[in-house]
Amino acid sequence: MKQKTKLGITLLAAAATLGLARPARAQDATPATTTPAPEAHNWSLLGSGYSGVAFTYDHVSGASPSEWRGFTFDVNQPLAAGLDFNLAYGWRRASDSAVRLTQQGISGGVTAFTALDWGKPYVQALAGWEWRDGNGPSDNSFAYTLGTGVEFQLAPAFVLTPYVNFVRATSFNSSEVNFGVKTAYRLTKEWSVTAGVQYAAVRHAKDGTSLMLGVNYHYLDFQFEPPQRAADG
Repeated sequence: MKQKTKLGITLLAAAATLGLARPARAQDATPATTTPAPEAHNWSLLGSGYSGVAFTYDHVSGASPSEWRGFTFDVNQPLAAGLDFNLAYGWRRASDSAVRLTQQGISGGVTAFTALDWGKPYVQALAGWEWRDGNGPSDNSFAYTLGTGVEFQLAPAFVLTPYVNFVRATSFNSSEVNFGVKTAYRLTKEWSVTAGVQYAAVRHAKDGTSLMLGVNYHYLDFQFEPPQRAADG
């Protein structure tokens, strides 16, 4: 009788132990919930896919006419990490009582940049064609631009970019060096506003200053990730 009693107590203790262990195991098997990381966006201009339009004002001191007004339209398309394709069109006009001058040009090229902790230094090469029209037949020339600068992200939605460009139109025997600063502020994921100022040191002509104000529509923020290796087995 005592052996049966001891056996019953042992079985009850074992059952109680299993009953306590099962909820603990079930609790351990419950997957831990984690807060998902916020989605990363590229709030800068470099590495972002966008189209933009800007209004421009140029002043050439001592020239006649001295004021030019126009617009630019540009497209930026990332090709790979650290490499963007650029396409741009610009038009401007100046006039006074004696003459009306019109200039327009189209260019395309690439911008290569490196994303560092303190900014994004870049180099740029563009090539295209330029047309000039005044009191006489239209004239045109091959033109190219070589530039460099650094994009600084001063705030999550605000970037500032100082730059230097060398611009040459071969048939016009015209060359200039542009020193400028441009900014961009992201209003939303899709829209940003831009502004800039530039000084043009022109060879064999009057120097000039330029102002720009525009808006960009961002249709794609590329987040290039390294390729993932296939799982072994």
